[in-house]
Amino acid sequence: MQKASALLPIDPLHDIDLQYGKFNRTTALDLSKAFDNFKENAPSEHLCVFFHGGLVSEADGLSTAGRLIKGYTDSGAYPFFFIWQSDLLTSMKGILEPYRDDPGFVSAANYAVNAVARQIAAVLDTDQSLKGRRRPAKARKAAPMSLKELASSTKLYDKAWAKRAGAQLACSSTELDQFAQWLDAAGKSVPKKRRLFSPKRLRGPQNPLARIIQRLNSGHDHGLYTTVVEELLIAAGLAECLGPPIWDEMKQFIDDSFSTDTEAGGSAFLNHLCDAWDKNPQLRVTLMGHSAGAIYVQRFIEALDARLPASSTQRVEVIMLAPAMTFDRMNAGLPILRKRVSELRVFGLDNKTEGSYWEVPLVYNKSLLYLISSLCEIDPNADKPLVGMQRYWKGTAPYIDADILAVAEFVQTARTVWSPTKPSAKPGYQSQARRHGGFPEEDETNRSICFALQNGF
Repeated sequence: MQKASALLPIDPLHDIDLQYGKFNRTTALDLSKAFDNFKENAPSEHLCVFFHGGLVSEADGLSTAGRLIKGYTDSGAYPFFFIWQSDLLTSMKGILEPYRDDPGFVSAANYAVNAVARQIAAVLDTDQSLKGRRRPAKARKAAPMSLKELASSTKLYDKAWAKRAGAQLACSSTELDQFAQWLDAAGKSVPKKRRLFSPKRLRGPQNPLARIIQRLNSGHDHGLYTTVVEELLIAAGLAECLGPPIWDEMKQFIDDSFSTDTEAGGSAFLNHLCDAWDKNPQLRVTLMGHSAGAIYVQRFIEALDARLPASSTQRVEVIMLAPAMTFDRMNAGLPILRKRVSELRVFGLDNKTEGSYWEVPLVYNKSLLYLISSLCEIDPNADKPLVGMQRYWKGTAPYIDADILAVAEFVQTARTVWSPTKPSAKPGYQSQARRHGGFPEEDETNRSICFALQNGF
């Protein structure tokens, strides 16, 4: 939590400030007064609720609310902003950034990239783009490239492998053992308080090289460099550091806000919303969630359904911005979404843009959603399908499991927007977002949201 001197002012008529799911700098009484203000002074019968992403500080959440409120108000809606103080992105980056300068990690990444690149060049020996790309042994013994240089060097291999037409990589048990032994030695070569790589994560099916090759063969890779970095981070124990203690804790904040505790902010809001609907059944409600805020939106709808009588026909509109929600999580609540969601629009970065920038400079060269997919959500392939990523919407193997197909059928292509959009995109479906974090405030995206608020979906 921030020091008092750094706290930004809160608008209690629009902001709902929570910590661990409970009221923090705003109170249950503030929320009651905010709903009274809405009933007495709102120019229309429409309220909207915005949930920021899950790795956002209180200050950033309030700053975003301050920049969005005028557009939403001018569009005829009364906005509420859930400020839920997850602030976990700073922790995540703090864990990852030291690896860019760790000699053992950088050397391991070079070793793995070179080993796999040689195999790709050998398997795709008819690909002219890779001719002459096999590094001689003398060059391989030279000083390792920086991670930035290493990432750049893999682009040709990624393009060639994308056209592999069924080609498969192979690796002998001897090569895997040699790689595990090399990693173990590299992890002990630089003085540190603990081993870089745990021996138990280097053998058998957990061998990083085996996993890298398996992911490339099965289509679950995130590109050569990124896959190597992910698997080395997994071997270093990072999945255990980022998953349960950070990402899962953030999701627990969401669940806690809908508890029976009198200070639970989500439950208190639902009580006021249902009371407002009792007095005005025509009240229009739009829920908007960015990144993990989309998980909050779904949890909100599930709690709303539990709160309403089974015979109730009340429904909400939903806008998801780069949702960091798994397909299986969304599919688990699909019966309720079908019942309670009247309109839906899902925005996300297109596949090229999603992989075009470094979320963690000089360490991780793709978006936050790639990082969540590989290191935060539990998945045997380190490739957990997320609703906000276009790569999982292809409708082809390996992304054709029941969860993906069911969600795709519900959302429908006509209700998705992949940014940056073409100039010919119709109003309400335009976006020029190019980074995950900037989605809600990007000008065209914000105009599309305001258009939907004012004119409907």
